[in-house]
Amino acid sequence: VYKGKPVDVRQIAAALHVGYVLEGSIQRQGSRVRINAQLIEAASGNHLWSERWDRPDQDVFAVQTEIAEQVTNRLGGGAGLIQETGRTAAKRKRPENLNAYEYYLLGTEKIEQMTQADMVEAIRLLTRAIELDPGLARAWVELYHSHSLLASYGVSPESERKVAVEAAERAVRLDPSDAEAHAVLGMSFGERGDLTRAKGELDTALRMAPGSAEILTFYVGWASTFGEPERGVKLVDQVIRLDPNYPLWATGVFAYAYFMSGRYEDALKMQARMTLETYNLPKWSIRCGSLAALGRTEDATACVAEAIKRFPDLTIEAMVNEPGFSEAEHLRFIETMRKARFPACMSPETLAKFAKPQRLPECEKGTAN
Repeated sequence: VYKGKPVDVRQIAAALHVGYVLEGSIQRQGSRVRINAQLIEAASGNHLWSERWDRPDQDVFAVQTEIAEQVTNRLGGGAGLIQETGRTAAKRKRPENLNAYEYYLLGTEKIEQMTQADMVEAIRLLTRAIELDPGLARAWVELYHSHSLLASYGVSPESERKVAVEAAERAVRLDPSDAEAHAVLGMSFGERGDLTRAKGELDTALRMAPGSAEILTFYVGWASTFGEPERGVKLVDQVIRLDPNYPLWATGVFAYAYFMSGRYEDALKMQARMTLETYNLPKWSIRCGSLAALGRTEDATACVAEAIKRFPDLTIEAMVNEPGFSEAEHLRFIETMRKARFPACMSPETLAKFAKPQRLPECEKGTAN
């Protein structure tokens, strides 16, 4: 409709009822094709992002697919430019003037900071979003993430995961066409030990959004649980190709995939991009266990000391009782955490938090050092 016409972007946006316009051009020169794309905010006319691709033209359809996937992942998703622009606008408003979607945007930003305090603040913001609009499915999706992540810091794990499950179920009921809603429902099944339904929901999410770096990353986090550790590592490469600017939270997922496939050096390299404030119980276990598995005994000892200083209840048994892991994954944690010389047994106070705690043999017998 607008091809070759000098039309103002704001007119196009008004006609299409959109807030952003993605425009581009294709130029051929010999056996090469150059594609330019840029994202424009309709209200201001500001250029938010631009990119250029130079490719051989032998398979133009493959080039189109590659660029479409990269543009979608750069602009969309939780850490995409469109949400980032919305968050910036929301921060300029007074709290009493924020609407449900703006509270949702600010809540997702807090989740991406990945600290325990940020999870608490994310829950506050997202709860306000659903108070204003109970039908906002994406806010329920993010409430799953925030409650589940808060549990991973050892904060009321059973009650937080219960709320997370309820949020995931509500998200799918509200919007069955949302791929991420199916992904979080799948993860909630996994945390309850129902791996068949977990894989089914995550497979559904992948079918609905096969080119989404975000959905692929969620699957990476469960691949080894499904007995597919090598597939998980291959998917890491695919995600990085789709979104070279992948968000901080994805780094932890990639480190986990490398750890579970025995690639301890790669796990540590990924974790090096994260600050210690973003480490929860599994991340500390992965870091210290990887160091020990690589024979870096002194570093592993220092790591364990720092981990226990931050999380006094972190023991081998604590990780054995983390839900959502397969038997093979629990065994890898046990093996590497023993090498790192983590304390073996949970304290009576920590045991009391679990309805049916799993015990290590030496802890039940009272023979642990």
